[in-house]
Amino acid sequence: MPNKIPDFQKIGEQLIKDAQTIAEVEMINFVMGNFEKQGFTDKSLSPWEKRKDNADPGRAVLVKSGMLRDSVKVTESNPDRVVVSASAKYAQIHNEGGIINVRVTPRMRKYFWLIYYKTEDEKYKAMALTKKQAFKIKIPKRQFMGHSETFNAHIEDLFFKTITQRFKQHLNTI
Repeated sequence: MPNKIPDFQKIGEQLIKDAQTIAEVEMINFVMGNFEKQGFTDKSLSPWEKRKDNADPGRAVLVKSGMLRDSVKVTESNPDRVVVSASAKYAQIHNEGGIINVRVTPRMRKYFWLIYYKTEDEKYKAMALTKKQAFKIKIPKRQFMGHSETFNAHIEDLFFKTITQRFKQHLNTI
């Protein structure tokens, strides 16, 4: 007579491995989805502020070279915790917002003159002639990763479905 008692230890160990993999994949998908939606979803979607000087109108916000989006990776993963982070040096300022100070260099002044001669926009002439040593630039918060109630509910639902599916499969093999 075959043993009809399931090996709960083995099923539990496999579910923990599966949960870790699901969390890794879903976290990356969630962050990439925020780039696609141009906003962050916590309880609801909070769209990102548009660029003020939209010199490239067809381009998505926070995407120029794709480096920020491509820097998002799983940086820690174990059965207790999965962490996703962005390694681009400007990721934190975009995610949290803030003020940065950009030093005015001779190379920048040369660039501003070039743009001024091309566009005849007085703003670039003023930037080239400025006496300031640095520009203070306010970077708006355009959160693309962080705590999300929507994500937590989604991942919890996926875990529950996986557990249910695994036990149904076992029942069908008895």
